Amino acid sequence: MKTVPRFPPFGFGLLFVALTGVSLQAQSLDYRNYNAIIFNNLNTTSDIEGRTFVGNDFTGTNSANLGIHLKNTVATTDRSFVVGNNLVSGNPLNLQRGSLYIDGTTNGRAINFNGGGSVVADHSIDASLSQIRGYSIAQSQSLSTMLADSSVILPSGSPGPTNFNATAGTDGVAVFNVTAASIFDNPYGQQFNLNVDANTSNIIINVSGTSVNWTNGNMVGNFTSNYWQEHTLWNFYEATSINFNAHNFNGAVLAPYASITTSSNIDGLVVANNLTTSAEVHLPDSNSTNAYAYDGFAAPVPEPGSAVFLLAAGGLFLIMRNRRLVTGNSRAW
Repeated sequence: MKTVPRFPPFGFGLLFVALTGVSLQAQSLDYRNYNAIIFNNLNTTSDIEGRTFVGNDFTGTNSANLGIHLKNTVATTDRSFVVGNNLVSGNPLNLQRGSLYIDGTTNGRAINFNGGGSVVADHSIDASLSQIRGYSIAQSQSLSTMLADSSVILPSGSPGPTNFNATAGTDGVAVFNVTAASIFDNPYGQQFNLNVDANTSNIIINVSGTSVNWTNGNMVGNFTSNYWQEHTLWNFYEATSINFNAHNFNGAVLAPYASITTSSNIDGLVVANNLTTSAEVHLPDSNSTNAYAYDGFAAPVPEPGSAVFLLAAGGLFLIMRNRRLVTGNSRAW
């Protein structure tokens, strides 16, 4: 795995641009654009609205629909579906825009290229995977060390809401530190509310715990809005197993070690080791002029790079983290 260098305070942004603009794009893969990035295996029987990257095998045998909300300006050569090893044999796949880039074999599986794409052999995916996995792990660990400045009020003794109260510092980033069990497996939790003050423009929720099992409560209100789905990042920095069950998840998911299982939608970017889903992975706003999976601290860019990917956000996360550590602008809770 590639060792990701540590950059000095305030200097990360420019060096990040150099990294992604040269070494990653030299691999012919633009990571900004992806709705689902799965390092190992992906099994889906449903839809992924944006672009999909799979480091190993696409293991689902039923039909699935990919890239269904990419704009019609996406080129036929766009890397909208990338597979580092094989497609298992099964029912036809539908790719609405762009092409399948694959390092292994399709095993004779039919692919309907509704936007005029094709199957392209690509032997650079493994090197790209090593870079993106290493970078994602480093970012997840770095984000987990940010000092919390926002609080969660948990229900206890009787059923009630779990209230996330976002109170950002001058950088506009509200940071929560929570345990998986207290949030997702609280027997008294009925719903997740997000209360946001005027200073908050972006949210990081660091979730500790190796196992996540979502048994109680649903996200409501601000959590389900287009803006906060685009500007909230859930960082499962320790998790190896995540089961969302039948609960709709809102916001970007960064879980580089985890195998995620779900039977309900994920509304936002998902980065994980494995993903098994019978439901859809959505862009936060499928009807937006410039649909994108995650807009953490950067504006969307035009197609074909219509989505600002997590990595760019990660660079700015680190700048903000370093600024907090240098200036002491943080509040513990």
